Amino acid sequence: MTDIRRLLFSRATKKLEVLTTPVNRLGLNLKSSLLQPQIDKHLARLKRRGIKLRPHFYLGEDWGCVSGTSNIEVGFYDADPLLKELNREVRGWTNDPREVDYLLRHETGHAFCYSHRLYKNKEFRNIFGVKGKFFDTYPATDRYKPHPWSRDFVNPNRDHYAQKHPDEDFAETFGVWLSLPSNWKKAYRTRKGALTKLTFVAEIVRHYGDKPPLVPSDPGDLDVPMEAISMTVADIMGASLTRYRKRATGFIDPLLKKIARYRPRSTDSGVIPLAEVIAAHRKFILEALVKNAKVTIAQASFLVSKMQTRSRTLHLYVPLSMMDKCLIDIVCLASTLATRFASKGSLFP
Repeated sequence: MTDIRRLLFSRATKKLEVLTTPVNRLGLNLKSSLLQPQIDKHLARLKRRGIKLRPHFYLGEDWGCVSGTSNIEVGFYDADPLLKELNREVRGWTNDPREVDYLLRHETGHAFCYSHRLYKNKEFRNIFGVKGKFFDTYPATDRYKPHPWSRDFVNPNRDHYAQKHPDEDFAETFGVWLSLPSNWKKAYRTRKGALTKLTFVAEIVRHYGDKPPLVPSDPGDLDVPMEAISMTVADIMGASLTRYRKRATGFIDPLLKKIARYRPRSTDSGVIPLAEVIAAHRKFILEALVKNAKVTIAQASFLVSKMQTRSRTLHLYVPLSMMDKCLIDIVCLASTLATRFASKGSLFP
């Protein structure tokens, strides 16, 4: 007989569960994510290069530095192996460690510029061609017309991104300088304009590197933090769920949502998490499954644990006035799934 664990916790099931979960309910934590070791290495590198600035990193919708601050948003989709796999499947790309390192250096370039208000420095404005208000002169769209043969810009990713705006020019130049401790003069010796900018970065870091930022750090000044993203992962990534539903052998979320509400209503006089209801009556539910559905205690335990875990992740609630009906619904659902498994080796028709 097929192992019920393989059905309930299959890779395809986990993918569909993640895709249909709001980003702010994923339970991600930057400190325990794939990104933290690289952030730690990056911060150690800043210290070695004499840079006192310590940007505030936080998980959000995409990579970027909040304008005028040293707060750096990192893409939630790079924080977890399964999310990285889904991002590659759905959007066709993922950031490998080399690309994450580039992004950290680039966004720190923005943070260094903003925290020391370099855009008000006369030499900075002259070297990077700042005209008018620094933050108000970005192109209206992401489209820009680069000069592919220009020797006045660094081009680490071969996308000429430094030519989009002086802000991006400095960030790209800073990132290159940071990545080439002793080699940047040699690497850019034939590109006079880019070398001038790299030299300026080296000088400005020597001047401001060990100084406290002019702009105080405000961890609350964020763009789109993960906690504010109520859209599902599928909505963010633009994923079609059809291909995942066909293979998700243990996807019970829609069934649980029929038993409980997605979130408490302001008019509710009293509610209790569905996960707590399941936990409180776990023994009763297990005994009912073993007796009526003819499954083993271990098989029943896996099923009940799955229902409890998903109810907690989905933040499902039940009105206290509906407790008795809820318990009946839970036992009926668990019994139906267990009976199907016992007779057909699957959870769904």
